[in-house]
Order: sequence, then structure tokens, then C-alpha cells
Amino acid sequence: MKLKRLVLALAAACAMFVQPANAQYPNKPITLIVPWAPGGSTDQTARVLAKAAENYLGQPIIVVNRPGASTTIGMAELAKAAPDGYTIGTLSSTGYLVKLQGRQLSFDPIEDFSYISYYGDNLIGIAVLTDSPYKTLKELVAFGKANPGKLKYGTAGVGTTQHLTIEALQRDSGAKFVHVPQQGSAASAPALLGGHVDFIMETSVWAPFIESKQMRLLAVSATKRSDVYPDVPTFTELGFKSLRSVQAIIAPKGLPEDIRAKLESAFRKALNDKAFQATMQKLAMQVVDLPGADVKKLVEGEYALAKDLIESTKK
Repeated sequence: MKLKRLVLALAAACAMFVQPANAQYPNKPITLIVPWAPGGSTDQTARVLAKAAENYLGQPIIVVNRPGASTTIGMAELAKAAPDGYTIGTLSSTGYLVKLQGRQLSFDPIEDFSYISYYGDNLIGIAVLTDSPYKTLKELVAFGKANPGKLKYGTAGVGTTQHLTIEALQRDSGAKFVHVPQQGSAASAPALLGGHVDFIMETSVWAPFIESKQMRLLAVSATKRSDVYPDVPTFTELGFKSLRSVQAIIAPKGLPEDIRAKLESAFRKALNDKAFQATMQKLAMQVVDLPGADVKKLVEGEYALAKDLIESTKK
């Protein structure tokens, strides 16, 4: 009897010994790199989402901010990290659009990463002052077509999702506006309030002013109408192309598929967390559930569209 127990114990020990290390994943805390400063929309949403994902992974997820150089500092750090599932990060559109601006990078913004899951879109929209004569995007475009160069618009900067979406609008409608790039999204709302531009194409920095009725939202760049602003049409339904402001979870290239799948499952389940959904709604962001394979396809499509738009602005 003792011999039988000994044999069984040895067999179990051997099974544990030959069991792939990945099967034990995760057995220590995971680091989530956010390539933005604390307090922004990506940082806020990523922190709440990571907290919810911990429940399905059984390990803490420690969020670290690595802001700077249009996200490329944090992205470079993530790209060179070990592909073991213990260092992951967030992806925003800026992370791959910077390459199209001619910036030399130490990594490929698309191919040097493994794609875990999508979690949402930043809501981007065109806002005007409440006393503006333009009540709809159609009216704004009509004036811009009849009076080329008369209207100025502000965005977070050249080459951003916001800027390229307006470039697409001009190309497809024949309207001509003058771009007045600002020092980040936070500066765009004051530029509109101060009369320095006629409209802005921005992330939800306009939200407080929509609520206070100082600004009016004409259209949003999203796959469907916002739950927060259900009366505001999307660019798509108005017949115009627009870029998505991507929010996704990624990891270094070469992440083993079984680990990637565990992370994908955890983060996609975390999308149902009430605190996460409340944070997304507060920031007027839409929750979007996509698997990793679809995220890469989406990013490649957005990159190709952005490249085409940038090329068209040079003609």
C-alpha cells in the first residue's frame, strides 16, 4: 500500500515537472504599460479595466505610465519587453499614426506587437459654439465648399486622428477649411471658446461645454451613435469616412498563443464590469468587444486609410 502511494506521488510529481510553464500562467503580477500621462481617458479606462481583469487572472495588474513623444516612449518599452505575458500595454491610434508623420521609430508600430483584445473607441466629434450659424454638419460643409479657406478648425495636432478625419471630410465633400493645430486636445476647447477657430474636431474635451450649452455637437466619428449623445449623427451615416480612435490591449510580438488567449478571455470578460462601463460612459467612450485577431485587422485598415489620407493632403 505504501509502495502504491509512493508510485502515485512520483507520477504526480513527474506530471507537474513536464507540465508546460505556460499552463501555470500567470503566477506573478502583470505590468500594464499606459503610454500616456495619468488622468487621461486611456489611463482612466485602462486602470478600471485592468482591475476587473484581475478577477479572471488571479494576479494583480500593475499600471505604469510611460508618457511622452506621442506614446512612442511607452510603445518602445513594450516592444522590447519579454513576450511572456507579464508585460502588456494599451494601444491608441497615435501609437501607429506617428510613423506616417515620418518619425523614425525603434519598432514597427503594427508588426512588433501581439494583439490581445479591443475595449473601446474614444468619441471624437465636431463641435461649434452654440451661437454658431451651423446647426448641422451638412450646413458646415456647404459653407466650406462655397467659401474655401474661410473657416478655421482646431485639433490636437497635425497627423492626429482628429486632423485626418477632417482631411477625409474635405476630400470627400469638396469643402476647404484651414487647420489650426493646437498643443494637444486640452487646448482645443479654449481655442473655440476664444474665437480663434470656427469649430473643433476633438475627443470629448467638448463634453462639459455641450452640457453647459456653450457648444453644440454636429457629428461624431464612431461606428454607431453614442449612447450619451443619441441625437448626434455619425460621419458614416452622413456619408463620410472617419478614422477610429482605437483603444486596445496589446503585448510584445511573439507572445505564446495560450497566454495570449488567457489574457484575451480575461480582458473581454472584464468589459462587463459595471465600474468599467460607468467610466467609459462618463468619458463618452463606447465599449467595443473584439478578439485580438480582429484588432490587428482593424488597425491595419485604419493605418492604410490614414496613409491614403496623408498622401492626398500632399497633392
